[in-house]
Amino acid sequence: MRAPAVPAEHATAGSRRTGATPVSVIALDGSTARRRRDRLATEEPLEVRVAGPGEEPVAVAVTMRTPGNDLELAAGLLAAEGLLGDGIAAARACPDAENVVQVRLRSPLRRDRLRRRIEISSSCGLCGHTTIDELAVRCPGLDPAAGPALDPALLFALPERLREHQRLFATTGGLHAAAGFAADGTLLALREDVGRHNALDKLLGRRVLDPATPPPAIVLLSGRASLELVQKAAIAGVPVLCAVSAPSSLAVDAARALGVTLVGFLRGERANVYAHPERLGLDAEAAR
Repeated sequence: MRAPAVPAEHATAGSRRTGATPVSVIALDGSTARRRRDRLATEEPLEVRVAGPGEEPVAVAVTMRTPGNDLELAAGLLAAEGLLGDGIAAARACPDAENVVQVRLRSPLRRDRLRRRIEISSSCGLCGHTTIDELAVRCPGLDPAAGPALDPALLFALPERLREHQRLFATTGGLHAAAGFAADGTLLALREDVGRHNALDKLLGRRVLDPATPPPAIVLLSGRASLELVQKAAIAGVPVLCAVSAPSSLAVDAARALGVTLVGFLRGERANVYAHPERLGLDAEAAR
């Protein structure tokens, strides 16, 4: 039996601004200069407060993000940090504070996992995960033999589909995106944010809040793939993680250890497969 969807009173946690902020700029073109209006990706802090039954909320994370889908962002972050327990009972914007989300868990908060308050910038991702072994303790990993079996040619069409649906990027030129696709290449959802990890947290948090949402077989990132993004994908059970740019060395190590098929430099009809090519019908020994 599926858990019910979590009530979400607000998609955005009381921010006065939206995903794009208008500004005035001086545009240079050779020897000419003119003033014009522009729109930039909005960046504001979001504080995530969490409490179990009968507990007072405690601030567990602060992240710089683009306002929008804040409850999904909080849910995805808590899932990646192993703080969900028996799941989320309710999530809402804090009624008396701007840019604050309150999450009520179904079970007591695992305070032993709150080694420190998680401070996250919009670009650096989660810090403090120093070894792949630590990740393996919290995430048992995926079985590459369980599929899905994908045609590599299917992946080549995905970057263009991502670009077509990056609405805020088209307006601002300054946002990352994470898109979830079904095994047949159907776009399930796309989320944008000034932070790479935030975009992925929003995408994966969508299913935490509504378990009836179909899980993505493939996630495509608009930028590079780093260790924490592979971690998030593995914890969420995403078997195939693709990026239009490069992975880091630790991202490759983590993908190999956690059973995630990792594809980088997915551009046009070219790509590099760094881990678990079995799902693409390729020789597993070739990516070692």
